Amino acid sequence: MHRLPAPGLAPARAGRPRAPVRERAPGRLAVSLALAIAAGLAALAPAAASAQNPLIEQGQAQFDELRFEEALQTLSAALVRTGNSRSESATIYRLLALTYLALGREEEAAGAYRSMLPLDPEYAPDESVSPRMREFLDGIRAAWEEAGRPGSPPPPPVSIRHRSPAEAERETEVPLTAQVEDPAGRVERLVLAYRQGTNAVFTRVDTTHAGEDYTATIPSDAVAPPLVEYYFEALDATNLPVAARGDVAAPLRIAVPEPGGGNVLEEWWFWTIIGVVVVGGVVGGILIADSLSQQSGGTLVISVE
Repeated sequence: MHRLPAPGLAPARAGRPRAPVRERAPGRLAVSLALAIAAGLAALAPAAASAQNPLIEQGQAQFDELRFEEALQTLSAALVRTGNSRSESATIYRLLALTYLALGREEEAAGAYRSMLPLDPEYAPDESVSPRMREFLDGIRAAWEEAGRPGSPPPPPVSIRHRSPAEAERETEVPLTAQVEDPAGRVERLVLAYRQGTNAVFTRVDTTHAGEDYTATIPSDAVAPPLVEYYFEALDATNLPVAARGDVAAPLRIAVPEPGGGNVLEEWWFWTIIGVVVVGGVVGGILIADSLSQQSGGTLVISVE
């Protein structure tokens, strides 16, 4: 991406020959600088990505490909992501309504569409929506307008508290416990979604509620190396998600070592990931240092000892 100046040369001044220039930094300092710069860039990346919820486009693509169950999981995750704009929330509710309709779940579709209307009251389904779906959605709008176009202020947020276990033994059940903070009493049920790390679609099961705890168990046949993934999702009375701990795009993970393989720190895939991150960080730091060097007219030699 960047062209390095000729090794060991500084810009020549008028009437003077070029002189060799080398700036050596102590090895530890150089590596620390590179890693710090790379870490800073990595920290900025989520902020840039959060400007637009990437799960919306993913859910739309899954819906267009008729992968309705996957679209439902993705859009549910998109809905409870923080930072959604009014327009993004309206789009998610609209796509959820169409997805529920495609699955024949009219009650949930009606709830999603009613939630969309106050956010985008002028929306009307176009010719890309089937006549049957348009008729259903028009009926929801008519009832909403007859009721005076109701729209309420956003209720207090719901949060889910849960501590994820770091590791589990292969083919053993994993019991999980969570607590829900729900000031407005919106949560009707809490769902656990889980999958073995190589599967594409999450299996969803209801948790059991007793006192302050919601409990569920990942079955032994889903617990296999290298990991198991899962998340919790809180649903309201219309089956719409109101909070999540983890989600389909960023699930919680439990390491599952091979029998006799020791802990996760000894797994090849763990150190492969760590190596890629570290090397990528060093390269990123060197490229930035090179760019700074070109601006100052010299060559910065980074020594790794």
